[in-house]
This record gives sequence, C-alpha cells and structure tokens, in this order.
Amino acid sequence: MRKALVLGLAMSALLPATPAGAHDMDHLVDEERELELPEVQRLVQLHREVHQLFARYGRLERAAGHGWLQVVEAELAVAAAGDLVLAASTRLDSRIRTAYQFGPGGSLEALLGAETFADLEAISVYTGRTVALDTQALRESVVTAATLQAQRALAQASRARLTPRLEELRALMDDILRKQAEAIRLAEAASMKDEALREQQAAIQAASARQGTWDIIGGFGRDQSWLLALLGPTGGRTCDTPEGLLATGGSFEGYASWYGWEFGGQPTATGAIFDPRLFTAASRTLPFGTFLRVHLGDRCAIVLINDRGPYGRLERVIDLSEASASYLGVGVSWVRAEILVPAQATSG
Repeated sequence: MRKALVLGLAMSALLPATPAGAHDMDHLVDEERELELPEVQRLVQLHREVHQLFARYGRLERAAGHGWLQVVEAELAVAAAGDLVLAASTRLDSRIRTAYQFGPGGSLEALLGAETFADLEAISVYTGRTVALDTQALRESVVTAATLQAQRALAQASRARLTPRLEELRALMDDILRKQAEAIRLAEAASMKDEALREQQAAIQAASARQGTWDIIGGFGRDQSWLLALLGPTGGRTCDTPEGLLATGGSFEGYASWYGWEFGGQPTATGAIFDPRLFTAASRTLPFGTFLRVHLGDRCAIVLINDRGPYGRLERVIDLSEASASYLGVGVSWVRAEILVPAQATSG
C-alpha cells in the first residue's frame, strides 16, 4: 500500500507542463530512500525524461509543420507553372499551325492580289501582326518553361530542407517510445494505474501516428479556395454574417480546443491541406463545408469546417485552427457557435 502511494505521488509530481526540477522531487526522494524502491526512482526518472523529450519533440514537430506547408506551397506553384507552360505551348502551336496553313507564299500572293490601297494596308498590318504574335508566343513559351524549372528547383530545395527535420523527429520518437515502454513495464510490475502515464501515452501515440502522413501526401489536397473566400474580406475576423453565407438558426455550446503547426501541411479529413493560419475548424459531426460563427466574450470568428475532431475528450465540441483560436483567445474555452451555410446551398 505504501509502495503504491509513493508511486502515485511520484507520478503526480510530473503532471505540470514544464518538467519538474530537482528541488520539486526532494520530499519524494527522501521517501524513496526510506523505502529503498529503485523501481520508483527509475520510473520517476523515465517519466521525467519522456516528458522532456516529448516537449522537445513538440517544438520540432511544429517547425516541421512550417516546413511541410512550404513544401505544399512550392508543389502548388510547380503545378501552376506547369499549367502556364501548357497554355503557352498550345498558343504557340496554334500560331505555327496558322502560319503553315497560310503558306510560305501566302503573304506575297495576298499583297499582289490587293485591288486597292486600303486592301494593301490591311494585308500589311495583318502579316506584321502575325509575325509579332509568333514572336510573342515563342517568348512566352520560353519564359514559362524557365519559370517551371525554377519552381521545380525551389520545391526540391524545400523538400531537402525538410528531410533532416523529419529524420530527427523519427529518431526522437524512437527514443521516446523506448523509454515509455520501459516506464509502462515498471508501472505494470508495480500494479500501478496512473492517469498521468495514460495521458502521456495517448499523446505520444497520437504524435507517432501523425508521422505516418509525412510520406503519403500526394496530390497536395483539394482546392477549397472558393469556400474560404466566403469568409469575406476579414478572413473570418468578424461578428457579421459575410456575404454569401446564411444563418440557419442552429447553435450549440461547449468547450473549444485548438490545433496548430504540428499538423501544418498535413491533409485534413476533406483532403485539403491544413494551414493553421486560416480560419478553419474540425467537428466530429457537422457536414464539411459548414461554417460556424464562434463567440467568446465580445469577439466572434467565422470558421470553415473542413476536418474531423476533436478526439479523446467528448466535452470538447470543436477544434479550432491556431489562427482562429488565437484571435478569439481560446485555450480550452467554453464557446457558443452558430451554424452558417453557403447561400448557394440553400437556393433553388
């Protein structure tokens, strides 16, 4: 019984978000020496080490989120440059085809066949414009091709910068999982079930699962720019109903949480890439494409539902993007939310 009590006290000492200092553990160490329980000392040590490593992991993961979003934006720029190359190539092919159909002697024959000075002037202007257009189309094709190559190089560079960050994160996670597994074995041997250990284990498992998305991002998400445009010129920073949205009269209340750069650049449940700078949110039940007017105090934010969550805590009803949560002042806060929908969804 005494052993379980010491274990519980030792684990609870590590519940704060910042790692416990040596002075915080003095009274526990005295009891550990009294009871001569080396497994308690090792368990406390492991719990502290995992706590510190996971705090470092969180900082690195947020940095990787920034990097992933840079990769996504670079790849989207490559795709846009590729579209411009295709369009320029199509226009150049069209000009070449027109010139071929007109024939090498077409200009001379047309000039010789002119019956009036007005006809002669018109033919001269047309042929001059044709030559100018051909030159312009060729220049455009060359410039867009060079732009595409430059964007590809930028995308490769952004991926190259991200790679060592991801390798460091994987190595750090391996270390965390190894130490956590040892801590779990010690706790089980002591017949101890501790809430702090369970919460830490759940957070580590969630972070480990997120690693799996780093290598499978392919198409860089569905375009939701037309939905985000409905947030209006303030980008969602308003209590007014933006033009293009309608209030449904439905509302609910509950705790809101938030998620940020640790998910940056990763796909949401809709396939769109998560950007914590945008006013979006996750809901377990609301249809994708729904909007919410979230109230906290005298502030409101309009957010687009494009993801699923929050998970793990049923009392939390929405997970806000970091930008919208920061604007409202949400940590884990009780909010009221009104349901809005695009006006076009209710017409006709």
